[in-house]
Amino acid sequence: MEKRVWYRSASNGLGKIYETLWQNEKMQDKKGIVCVIHGMQGHSELYNYLFKALAEEGYVVCAQDIQGHGRSASIPGYFGDNDGFPAILHDLHRMLIQVKRWFPNLPLFFFGHSMGSFIARDYAAEYTGEVNGLILSGTAGPSPLLHGSKGYLELQKAMRGGKADGSSEGRLMAKYFCRGLHNPESLGDWICTKAEVIRRKIDDPLTVGFSLGAYRDLIEELIKVNRISEILKLKDIPIFFVSGGADPVGEYGKGPAYLYGILKEAGNKNLQLRIYPGLRHEVLNEDVREEIIERIIRFLEENNEKKKVG
Repeated sequence: MEKRVWYRSASNGLGKIYETLWQNEKMQDKKGIVCVIHGMQGHSELYNYLFKALAEEGYVVCAQDIQGHGRSASIPGYFGDNDGFPAILHDLHRMLIQVKRWFPNLPLFFFGHSMGSFIARDYAAEYTGEVNGLILSGTAGPSPLLHGSKGYLELQKAMRGGKADGSSEGRLMAKYFCRGLHNPESLGDWICTKAEVIRRKIDDPLTVGFSLGAYRDLIEELIKVNRISEILKLKDIPIFFVSGGADPVGEYGKGPAYLYGILKEAGNKNLQLRIYPGLRHEVLNEDVREEIIERIIRFLEENNEKKKVG
């Protein structure tokens, strides 16, 4: 297994972006490119098991540590002054231009978890025609709370600045996400049913906390990708939704089901929806990991028409 690592200057000027690529160099005939996008406060290395599994199947797998995360955290938990998510899309696009030069004429797929799923949806809507399929883990639909939250965060940002510590806002979010749990042991219990997964996340030196500005930018991105006009830009793209039935981010399965319904009604005939009852936000860290990876590989194979994209 070959692993490449390199850094690229961030498009918004905030330091450098960590990028990585995995491939099975023994397989000359590659099947496609899969871009993996991690979730909020995480980093790409958390998905090494997925990189390996997909590379062994003949896929080229690439990823970044998103601006403000992991090894790209020149300012931990901060996306930028004004152009957070547009800059993230630009960073991804520049990486994919390079990867497609190395491995031309291959279909492009995205796997995105949570915040990464919002970015994957945004990318596919922005760069129409480049993306052959989306795997969306722990994604979210619209919520009546989003606009009020954005207004509050913009007010706080105006008073305290975008780089201000967002830990109090993070605690509020975690308490809200734990509202459906009986006697949670920690504010991270909404993430996974396994205590060791939550402990690893807390102890991981590459885990970052969010700034006030990052929370504001995240809410703005979630509002954007859930506009009907943005959702309908995905009506011709094969999509596999996978979530936990006890995931508060997706409103316990309602969010992914809503997106599935909108796209199905719009004529998308290549949709899959899998909700795992009782499982929480990080379904790939639950006991069904191997099953989900098998489903991902099957989805890729079913939609793997080799053609040049982009």
